[in-house]
Amino acid sequence: MNIYTFPFNSCEIPQKEGIAQPYSTTINLFLCGIILYFLVKSNNFYSKMFLGSVLLFNIFHTFSHTVHIKFLKNGQFYLTHFSAIISTLLFIFLLNYITKKKLDSMQFYTLLFLYLFDLVLIIQNVSHIYNIITFLILLFLIMIFYYKFLSDNIKTNIIYIILFSSLVLFFQIFEIFNCQYILENFNFPFHIMTEISASIPIYLLCNSFYKI
Repeated sequence: MNIYTFPFNSCEIPQKEGIAQPYSTTINLFLCGIILYFLVKSNNFYSKMFLGSVLLFNIFHTFSHTVHIKFLKNGQFYLTHFSAIISTLLFIFLLNYITKKKLDSMQFYTLLFLYLFDLVLIIQNVSHIYNIITFLILLFLIMIFYYKFLSDNIKTNIIYIILFSSLVLFFQIFEIFNCQYILENFNFPFHIMTEISASIPIYLLCNSFYKI
């Protein structure tokens, strides 16, 4: 798989002046506004902490598309990725509060292994797509572990969150392998497809858990 270094070679040609990747930046600014709306409307400490972490992730994500800081090298990806990882930890606390159920030992050690594996991937400096895959596996497993204890409405949303998150991964992998061809032949900022598809599960997560 090609080396993928977010945000420098995500599939939108950076501008030499002004906002580096204006299309991706615009989509993410809009999404920040949606997350902030749910954060303000949230009525519980745990939901506020979770939504705050989701907003922080998206702020780092938006900034990374707005300004490309070359001397940081992988730093902008790490800020974005680790804020996403922190959101999964706060998601566990939120679900534990909602369901009054704790992870059993098998579930706990499975997630712990994945968190440690994610760190190993970063230390080994492999392509960042594998960190993205690890993050999604963590998110999916957390929802699956608590699934049976949640309301029917949230259960339905979780199914859609997993489906649309899988679509995000599809677009991301497709982008990595086909970006150069797309830009050379169509000059289309394909990364916006990843951003738009990612907005759907983020919206569903916020809408499902802002009010407990």
